[in-house]
Amino acid sequence: MKNLFVLIFASLIAMSCGSDDGYGSDPEPNVENSVRLRNDATFGNVLTTDSGFTLYFFAPDAKGAANCLGGCAENWPAFFAANLTLDSGLEASDFGTITRSDGQSQNTYKGWPLYTFINDAEAGQINGDGAGGTWFVGKPDYSVMLVRSQLVGRDANGNETNLNSAFEPGDEATFYITDDRGNTLYHFINDRNGVNNYTASDFSNNGSWPIFHTDVQHVPSAINIAGFQVIDVFGQSQLTYKGWPLYYFGGDENRGDNFGVGFPAAGVWPILNADTEIAPEDDGGIERVFEVSNTGASAYVFEFTDVPNPALELRRGFTYEFNVNSPGHPFIIKSVQGSGTGNAFNEGVANNGISNGVITFQVPENAPDTLFYNCEFHGVMTGTITIID
Repeated sequence: MKNLFVLIFASLIAMSCGSDDGYGSDPEPNVENSVRLRNDATFGNVLTTDSGFTLYFFAPDAKGAANCLGGCAENWPAFFAANLTLDSGLEASDFGTITRSDGQSQNTYKGWPLYTFINDAEAGQINGDGAGGTWFVGKPDYSVMLVRSQLVGRDANGNETNLNSAFEPGDEATFYITDDRGNTLYHFINDRNGVNNYTASDFSNNGSWPIFHTDVQHVPSAINIAGFQVIDVFGQSQLTYKGWPLYYFGGDENRGDNFGVGFPAAGVWPILNADTEIAPEDDGGIERVFEVSNTGASAYVFEFTDVPNPALELRRGFTYEFNVNSPGHPFIIKSVQGSGTGNAFNEGVANNGISNGVITFQVPENAPDTLFYNCEFHGVMTGTITIID
């Protein structure tokens, strides 16, 4: 018993000494991570500072450089933490640091410079989303983003031209949709609502205009999430917006590039935004039907003109039908003008060389600029087909 008393007394002395020298009296206060995740009732998961103030993205920052400078920066201070620590659910590889043109350091998330907002007076407030149509609450799970930048189209010859929102030469900051990391998305003017008319069945042309797909979870508040759907393209998924299948451009080298709006000519592959018209419904894919008959062995006759053997103009990527009724005069689409069956151009052509029935011609993107139609037996029954973009 005496020994037990001695032990208790010694323990009390030791505790008293510990308190006197200031060590171990209280646990070390919790240190919050420099970037945190908070679940908001309206926006879901949002990025915040260590003290809970909301972080934001700025639409003009598509290329990854900060564009909120000077007076703008007074209302939207750049966020910077020298030693980033992150909440669970955030990946360190998604964060970076840039040096702004004003010399300040600023943290980025997926390439987007991060800002706070002066009018968020308390932690947890989100008063900046949608401001000026260019500010969006910072989220880790955006499927696409909305940016505002100058369009710089690059044509088939490599010439670059500043384009406005009407895809005409001019300087204008245009809104458009990108993926979550600022890579521009496009649509093809020959596509139809929910129908991809570009991609080859073997994806041999996918390197030029890769199809885009992601699972849509959240989008910036300026975009209606209901506008996104998914289609099947030869067994692969492709995201659509307002019915338009979405593509990347193989010629875009860096985030923020939008060279595709000029290729091969301005307006063939436009960007998309909230003002984009809903894609037209598929009409079966037939651009035009030509009614073809003949005048003896001297000429083919088309219903749209009195001119015998008229010149035709067809567009790459479009599909045409020739409803042929010329018994004894097989109608052949050819790469070289002349009678006979040699040099028939069969790529994209169904029923080439029939004299009674329907020839379907889906003009391939690599079709030559000039083709011909010709009777198998009579060289004078011939006309020129000009292929245009």
